[in-house]
Amino acid sequence: MIKKDKIKRRGTVKTWVSVVEGYRPAPGAPPKQRTIRSFGYLEDQEDPEAFMAMVEEFNANYRAENVPLKIEAAGTARMYCEENRRHNYGYKFLEAAYDLLEIDLFIKDYLGKHKFRGKYSPGDIFKFLVLARILHPDSKRATFQIKNGFYGMITDFTLPDIYRSLDLFAGFEVELQRHLNERVKETIGRDLSHAFYDVTNYFFEIDFPDGQDDLRQKGVSKEHRTDPITAMGLFMDSNGLPVSMSIFPGNTSESLTLQPTMKDVKQSYGLGRLVVVADKGLNTSKNIDTIVNNGDGFVFSQILKGKKGQRYNKKLFEQRGWTWNKDGTYGYKLFTEEYEGKDKDGVKEIRTRKVLLYWSKTEADMTRRKREEKLKKAARSVKNNAYSIKKGIDEYTKEDNIDKNTGEILENTKKLRRVDLEKAKKDAMYDGYFCIITSELDYDERKIRKVYSGLWRIEQSFRIIKTDLYARPVFVSKNEHIRAYFLICFVALLIIRILQHRMGEKALSTERIARALGAATCHVLKGGIIHLDDVGGAIAFKKVQNKKGELVETLAYSDEDEIALDYKAIQDMFGTDFYNVYAKQEVFNKFLKKISL
Repeated sequence: MIKKDKIKRRGTVKTWVSVVEGYRPAPGAPPKQRTIRSFGYLEDQEDPEAFMAMVEEFNANYRAENVPLKIEAAGTARMYCEENRRHNYGYKFLEAAYDLLEIDLFIKDYLGKHKFRGKYSPGDIFKFLVLARILHPDSKRATFQIKNGFYGMITDFTLPDIYRSLDLFAGFEVELQRHLNERVKETIGRDLSHAFYDVTNYFFEIDFPDGQDDLRQKGVSKEHRTDPITAMGLFMDSNGLPVSMSIFPGNTSESLTLQPTMKDVKQSYGLGRLVVVADKGLNTSKNIDTIVNNGDGFVFSQILKGKKGQRYNKKLFEQRGWTWNKDGTYGYKLFTEEYEGKDKDGVKEIRTRKVLLYWSKTEADMTRRKREEKLKKAARSVKNNAYSIKKGIDEYTKEDNIDKNTGEILENTKKLRRVDLEKAKKDAMYDGYFCIITSELDYDERKIRKVYSGLWRIEQSFRIIKTDLYARPVFVSKNEHIRAYFLICFVALLIIRILQHRMGEKALSTERIARALGAATCHVLKGGIIHLDDVGGAIAFKKVQNKKGELVETLAYSDEDEIALDYKAIQDMFGTDFYNVYAKQEVFNKFLKKISL
C-alpha cells in the first residue's frame, strides 16, 4: 500500500511517500508495518502526477509479483542490540518430535489433576530443558542463561522456577513414561519382540553421599571412579527406541535391578511375553528363574572362565561338533542342555535351554593384543617397582608371611613381585570364544547372534546420554531433582531416537543432528525481516565404497559442507525446503509451522 506521511521540515510540512505492507510478527500479536521502498517528498518532484503514477505502478507490481526485498541496514546499528542478536530456530525440528509425543498436553492434564497454582509454566520449562539438553547440554544454571536464544520459544520463567519445577517433574516420572510409551505405540509402533536391558551409572563430583537415603552412593563405577554414583536401568525396544528408565542408588548391584524394573514395565505398560536381551552382568540364576516363572524368555551372554563357565569347557575345547566357515575365521557349536531352576514356590525343577558357543578370529586377535599390552605394562611395573603405592583400604593393611604349618610369623623375609605368566597362558585359551544362553529353543545360531547383537543399541544410547547429552557429572543433589534430571535426559534421548528412526538408513549421529540444528540461526531485523545465517561451517570428507560396498569416509576433503548436507538431510526428512537468506517474518513463521511429524 502507498503511505503518505506529513513531516514538518524546516518549518514546512511536506509529504513523504513510501510503499509499505502490514504483517503480524507472531500469531495473535498486534499488526505492524514494514517499509518496502521510500520514494521521497512529493513536493520536491518536478512532476508530482508522474511521480505518483510511478509509485502506484511500483505498488501494483509489488502486489502482483512480490518483488525481492530491499534490505537497508541502519548505519547506527551496534553490537548488543536486539536487531543484532542471534536466535536459534533449528530447535523447531526437535520440537516437532516433542509435539508428536503430546508432552504439553500430558503436563497440562497432570497440573489440572494436582491443582497446580504456580505463576510459572512447568510445561514451558520442561520443553526448554529437554530441547536445550540436546542443543546446548549444561548445568541448569548455565542452561538458563541461554533461554532467550530460541526464536519464538516462550521462556517467561526464572531460575528459581526451574528448580521448583524439578520437584514437580519427579512426581510424574513414571506417569510420563507410560504416556510416552502409548504415544510411541500410536504414532510409530513398538517392536517388543525383544526387550533390551542394561544398566549404567553416573557420577557426582562430591566426596560423600548425604545419608543412607541418598541416591548418590559409593558403588562399582563403570568408569572406575571413586565418586558417589547413581545407577540407571534402561529398557529399549527392537527399533532402538527407549521404553522405560529406572533410577537406583549407586550401591545397588546391577543384577538386582532387572527384576523390579521388568515387573514394573510389564504391569505399567500391559505388555505380553517378553524376551529379555542382556549381557553377563544380568545373568544370575535368580533373574533367570524370575523371567521363566513369569512366562518370559531370555537371551544372555555367559562367562566362560571361572566356576560359572567350567561346565562348558569340555564342549568348548572338544573339536567334534564345531561348524566352520570356509576360511576358518568363524566357528560355532549349538546344543541344548538341562539346568536346575526353581519355580514360583522355590521348588527345584529341571529346565532346558540352548547354548551357543562361537569363536571369532577378529576377536581373538584383539584380545591377544590387549593381553600382550597388559603383560608389557606388568613387566615394566615389576622392573621399576612402579604402581606399588597402596591405595584405599590397602593403605592400612599389612602383609605378613606366615608358616602354614605353625602359623608363626616369619621374620627377615621379602615379598617378591613377578609377572603372572601362568594366568596369562590360561586366559589365552579363551581368546575369541563367546557363549550365549537362551530359553528360546526354536532359535538357530544366526537368530541368537542377531538378537544378541541388537544390544549395541542400548550401549550406544548410554553413550549418547553420557557424552552427547552431557549427563555426567550430575550437578543436582536432591533425590527429586536427580530423578527429574534423568527424566529430562530420557525424553531428550527418545526425541533423538525418533528422528534417527524416521531418517532410516540416512540417520545421522546425535552429535551431527545437534550440530546442524544448532547452526540454524537467524536475526530479526527492523520491519519484520528475518535474516537467516548460513547453516554450515565444516568441510565434508569424501566417501568411497569399501570391499563390502559400504560408503566410508576418507582423509580427502571435498568442496561440500558437512553441516549444510546434514541440515538438508533433516529438511528432506521433514519435507521442508527453506533456504532464503532474507524472508518476511510472517512467511518465515509459516515455514516453522509446517515443521511437523
